[in-house]
Amino acid sequence: MTVTVKAEHVYQEPVEVVAVTHLSKYPNEYDPNILSCAVLERKIDGDGQTYTKRVAAVRNVLPSIFRRVKSLQVDHFELQEESWYDRRLRKLSVRSHNISVSDWITMREASVYTPHQQNPNWTNFEQEGTITVHGLGRLGCLIEMFGKRFLSVGAQRSITITEKLMAERSKRITSFWYSEFLFA
Repeated sequence: MTVTVKAEHVYQEPVEVVAVTHLSKYPNEYDPNILSCAVLERKIDGDGQTYTKRVAAVRNVLPSIFRRVKSLQVDHFELQEESWYDRRLRKLSVRSHNISVSDWITMREASVYTPHQQNPNWTNFEQEGTITVHGLGRLGCLIEMFGKRFLSVGAQRSITITEKLMAERSKRITSFWYSEFLFA
């Protein structure tokens, strides 16, 4: 069985600001479960589209009952994220999947950030995540139910963190601008 979670949100910031925030937000003080995030590859093609591949280490938050399976008895999991930012279309597409424990669990997320239809200075965010557990019987069903809740809460937490980080960045820029203006 596969469980699916969808999330939607409108950020009141342009796609460019949301994209930069997404690509630089981890690790941060607001989410202690993201232990590290390393850029493995970044390149820009001839059309100006930027490709980025990252790997994140995420704390294993599975309850002990699920850790009966030996390969789930780890401190953290690794996730790989690939993103494509098209500057001309003002669109960021993100796909991620788990690298660790992929013999038992398959987790995938796909997100798209595009200009909002009514206000192009805002960003429409859409995400779909799936979790499938292979070969663990009833324990697998329990892990999928836990995973569905974890993905739902995680999506909302990620939205909240992105909003906080954008507000902090805006405040720093505004205070810098005012200080430069006032003391010029």
